[in-house]
Amino acid sequence: MPSLSATRVAYNDYTYYVGVVSGKLLLANSRVSRRAENPQQGFNRNLQVSRAREIARYLETDHSSIPTNIVLSAQAAANLSYRRGRLTWDEAPSDAFLVLDGQHRLFSMQHTDLDYDFGVAIYEGLTPQREVQLFVDINTKQKGVPPALLLDIKQLAGSETTTEEKLRRLFDAVAGDASSPLRGQMSPAATKAGMVSRVTFNSALKKPMDTGPLGQTDSEEDRARLVINYLTAVRRILRQSGAQRNDLTKATILQAFFEIFDEVVEQTLGRDGALRPDNLTSTLEPLIALEFDEYVGSNRPSKAKLVGDMRAQLTSAPPVTSDML
Repeated sequence: MPSLSATRVAYNDYTYYVGVVSGKLLLANSRVSRRAENPQQGFNRNLQVSRAREIARYLETDHSSIPTNIVLSAQAAANLSYRRGRLTWDEAPSDAFLVLDGQHRLFSMQHTDLDYDFGVAIYEGLTPQREVQLFVDINTKQKGVPPALLLDIKQLAGSETTTEEKLRRLFDAVAGDASSPLRGQMSPAATKAGMVSRVTFNSALKKPMDTGPLGQTDSEEDRARLVINYLTAVRRILRQSGAQRNDLTKATILQAFFEIFDEVVEQTLGRDGALRPDNLTSTLEPLIALEFDEYVGSNRPSKAKLVGDMRAQLTSAPPVTSDML
C-alpha cells in the first residue's frame, strides 16, 4: 500500500493533503479527464506530448527544480487513510487520483528513466462538480508573469540565448538613444498600450537579427544606428502617408516594416552605398501611397496583407512597351 508523509489542511469546507511523492508511482495511479476524449464530463485540455518531453529534458538537467504542486482529487478507489502524518491509499492503476492541474509535469515521467519526486496537493471528498470548479478556479485566478518581464530578467538567470542577448541590448540602445523615434515609447518589462514591449520588438527584429546585414553587423553601436535610421525613415513614410491611427508602436506596423527590412537595406545599398535616414526614406518612398490606417488588428492576416502590399509597391515594374523588346 503506497504512502507518503503529508500535512492535512482543512480550509473553506475543503480537505487536502500536501506532500511529496514519486512521479512514476503517481503516474501509474492517476488519470486525466480530457474534454476531447469525454465531451460530456471531461474538462481538462489535451496532452501536448512535446511539452511533456520538454519538461522531461529539463528534469534531466543538473539545475532542474519544479516546486509547484500537482493538484489531484482522490477517487473512491484510492480509499485514502491519514494517520500520524502519513497518507496511504490503495494502489489502483489509473484510478486512484484524478489530475486537476499539472498533467504535463506528471506525464513527463513517460519520457525519462528518471523518477522525479513531485510536490502534490491531494483533495479528498470532492464531488465531480467541485472538481470541475476547482479546475476552473486554478486556471482563471492565477495570473502568469508577463512575457516581457521574463525576457527582461533572463540575463539575471544567465539563461539568455545569444540572439536574445543581442536583441535585449538592441532594445535598450534604441529605447535610450536621443535620436530614436521610439524613445519614450518602449516598455522593457511589461506590455502597455501605446508602447513597444520587448515581446513585440523581439518578434519584429528576430528574423533580421538572424539573417542579413543586421545579423552580420558585429558592432552593437552600428546595429542600433542602422535600426534607428530605419525607424526614422519609416516614421517619415507613415507621416507623409497621412496615417492617423497606425504608427511605429503598433505591432502590425513595426513587424511588417521589419519583414521587408533586408530587402530595403539591400536595395538602398545597391543604389546609394549608404544607409542614412535620407537614403532609406528614398527607397521606402513608394509606400506613401498606401492607406496604412486600413490595416487594422494585430493578427497574422493583417500583417501578411500589409507586407504583400508593401512589397508590391516597392517592386512595381514599369509597363512593358515595344521598345523594350
